[in-house]
Amino acid sequence: MLRIAGKTDVGRKRTANEDRFFVAKLSENTAYAVVCDGMGGEKGGHVASSCAVERIRKMMENGYQEEFGENSVKNLMLSSISAANAQVFSMAEKNESLKGMGTTVVLALVRDSMIHIAYAGDSRAYLVDEAGVRQLTHDHSMVQMMVDRGEISPEEAQYHPEKHYITRALGVSSMLEVDYLEEEMPDKGAVLLCSDGLSNYLDQADLHRLVWNNDAALAADQLIAQANAMGGADNITAVLIGK
Repeated sequence: MLRIAGKTDVGRKRTANEDRFFVAKLSENTAYAVVCDGMGGEKGGHVASSCAVERIRKMMENGYQEEFGENSVKNLMLSSISAANAQVFSMAEKNESLKGMGTTVVLALVRDSMIHIAYAGDSRAYLVDEAGVRQLTHDHSMVQMMVDRGEISPEEAQYHPEKHYITRALGVSSMLEVDYLEEEMPDKGAVLLCSDGLSNYLDQADLHRLVWNNDAALAADQLIAQANAMGGADNITAVLIGK
């Protein structure tokens, strides 16, 4: 049986929360979750992430069919993100006060022994199992590009002043390149989706300890509490789909 939970928090330094999420079961053996971290100012960021999550939710729940093959699941996820991108971009084009708004997006669907993930930006998906924690997504960010080119180390990237500069975001252009991956779901484990307000503060040892030793709801609470205890300088979101 799949267990789901999610929580978001404004953090200790921000006055508004631009993160949005949704998590739900589509059937007894299928669940999905989406996390969006908005950008473009207090108003724009909130609008972008809220609209993206709501459009993706509607597309996923109206479009999913239990008899779908893996390729149909992929197509539904990519089309859901594409539709959200078009909607957010159109809103920004029509409203001067929303110009430049956008949002990261990470969407995951877990069905039986398969995890499907589609994403753009630096919100992340991790797989947590008995062996530890593995980051499944690859940040679309300036510092990740520098790491990939060997210009800085992953440790240097953690504290780099350009850490928040992302290279892809939903809603900032009429077209969005979305990465997609599939991974096997362990018999016991969890998929964790989070915004960078969590991943910037907790290392993989923290993530494993808090997720592996607690049920999904308590893990989400404790992940956010730990990020706040470490400074909480950004909005924090943690969403879990686990077995």
